[in-house]
Amino acid sequence: MNLIEELKNYCDIDNPVGALMLSGEWGCGKTYLIKNKFIPSEKDTYAFVNVSLFGIDSLDKLRAEVKKKWLEKVSEIDKQNGTNVSKFADSYKKIFGIIKDILPEDLQKTGNAFSSIMDLVNFMPISNRMFEKKVVLVFDDLERTNIPCTDLLGCINDYCENQNFNTIIVANEEKIKDSSNNELSYREIKEKIVQRIIPFVPDYEEVVSNCIESVSLSMEYKGFLRKNKELLVKILSGDFNDNEIIEQYKIEQYKLDDNKNTEEDQKEEENLRKLLAQRPHNIRSFKCAIQDFERVYNKLIEMNIQDCSNWLLSFTCLTMTNKAGLILEIPRYGDCFWYLNVEKLYPEVFDTNFIVSGFSKWIIHGEWNDDAISKEVQLFLKKEKATTPLEILRTHKIPEVNDEIIDNGFKELLEEAYKGNLSLDEYILFISNCHYSRSCGLNLPKIDWEKVREGIRQQIKYLVRSDEKDNHFHRVIEDNSKKYFTEDEWSAYQIIKEFRDNDVWVYEKNQRFYIDLISSDLIRAFRDLSNKRYNKFSLEMESATINAFKNATNANKNHFSGWFVGIWGQYSNSSEIDEQVTMMSLKKLRDDLNFIMQEYKEKNMNIAAMHTQNFIKKLDAIIKPENEDLQTRQVIQ
Repeated sequence: MNLIEELKNYCDIDNPVGALMLSGEWGCGKTYLIKNKFIPSEKDTYAFVNVSLFGIDSLDKLRAEVKKKWLEKVSEIDKQNGTNVSKFADSYKKIFGIIKDILPEDLQKTGNAFSSIMDLVNFMPISNRMFEKKVVLVFDDLERTNIPCTDLLGCINDYCENQNFNTIIVANEEKIKDSSNNELSYREIKEKIVQRIIPFVPDYEEVVSNCIESVSLSMEYKGFLRKNKELLVKILSGDFNDNEIIEQYKIEQYKLDDNKNTEEDQKEEENLRKLLAQRPHNIRSFKCAIQDFERVYNKLIEMNIQDCSNWLLSFTCLTMTNKAGLILEIPRYGDCFWYLNVEKLYPEVFDTNFIVSGFSKWIIHGEWNDDAISKEVQLFLKKEKATTPLEILRTHKIPEVNDEIIDNGFKELLEEAYKGNLSLDEYILFISNCHYSRSCGLNLPKIDWEKVREGIRQQIKYLVRSDEKDNHFHRVIEDNSKKYFTEDEWSAYQIIKEFRDNDVWVYEKNQRFYIDLISSDLIRAFRDLSNKRYNKFSLEMESATINAFKNATNANKNHFSGWFVGIWGQYSNSSEIDEQVTMMSLKKLRDDLNFIMQEYKEKNMNIAAMHTQNFIKKLDAIIKPENEDLQTRQVIQ
């Protein structure tokens, strides 16, 4: 069907019996077709008066809006004609001359001025002819008005039947609500008022091409979009075999559970049919998707992703589904069900492997977290490079892999877990996969969970000793998921959680940094160690401190005690500090200082002895007396 020709054919009719309705989904391009294709092609033949019904809540306002738009069109044509106005225009000149210079801006004003202008507008008659041109009324957004459907269509019918205006209605007929309270329904009244309904089906190939070329994008990115045009058209058009999708869904459901009753089967099938019927074709949503994906595209290219096509398709599918309000969100399960409906709607093009959580959170919640996204893309690259069963099991969820991979690689994965050779995120994936294995009905080899927990502790020690960082953005298992895990699995996860939640890694790193720096570069230690967070002054730190003091010059000994007390003087007031370990280590430091002070005195190293004695006095001031410490413990008990 050539829509332009159909619309033109209707406009050619003199004294039409009813209005013509152009019906289609929201955002599918109906208004664009009218304003950017049909009207420009016929503007020399007809005078088009466009009226949006969006938000109009009374017939008086509607009639005023029609007159306002009609007068705007007269003004527009009058300016185009200049002094060569017709006799028709002359007959309106007195009234029109008063209001044409203040329309349309001042019509937005309120108060007496508005009332006066509206009186003039209401007094002004309108005609279905304008400068010898036939006037065509175009009413858009019929379903978005607040006027009762019966009243609205009756008013439109008055323009069409009684005033002989050719009238085009642009609407999403599926969204027009029937009235209640014994009024005529839309379905009943439209038969009397609407002469013909034309279903609007856009040329999706043309739409996608126009979107790519019209949206502000870089040339390189536009070239990438052009290469993927065919599948983008498939997504926007919804060109999928829904019957096949339903049959495949039924087969998969029966595989999972062959004891379902017929009523439940029918209900699930009906829900799927309803979902597929809602598959969106919204052009605005599509434009948002390809425009937003440019940021994703640049990020992927930056991280050396060679082929971004699958990422584009999955991102577009998720965006379209989200904008249509079809994402399944169950807060207590996090993002577990986000992709469920997307997979059903776009089974051939949506792939969860190419839509990391960071991109999904940006689409659904507007949260772009660059660090988290970078880590997730790095994990994707790692998964892509995984070839052996062990590598695959270290990076993939159980439902993503084949049974033979599990058979050939799980025992080796267990050995790595026992030895502490998995990263903390890999341990969390391992724990999660144990849960997934039960959901999938798999029988994994027996696991010695005490060895797994010891392996986790070994990995934590390795992290503390090494320069490797445990990224702030990492895998987690939500607390409300505890019921799905065994006690052994959950206790293993808690070791990791406590390590991360309690900043153990930060404290251990800072203690290691303290020991290394005070032992190698005292001047830099004075400068860099004061602003670090510590949870204890350990015996190992004490040993490094006494050795650094012994080896320091008198000039550095002079500043040493003040610098040290600056760090540890308020330890008893800090909730982070392990007071018992710290006080024990401080007492040992005081004892060691007393010992070396005697050595200095015996060797007549009086200045060094003086600095040492000064250090001891400052330690005495911050170490709690034994009786005070005892009283504190008794109060706590």
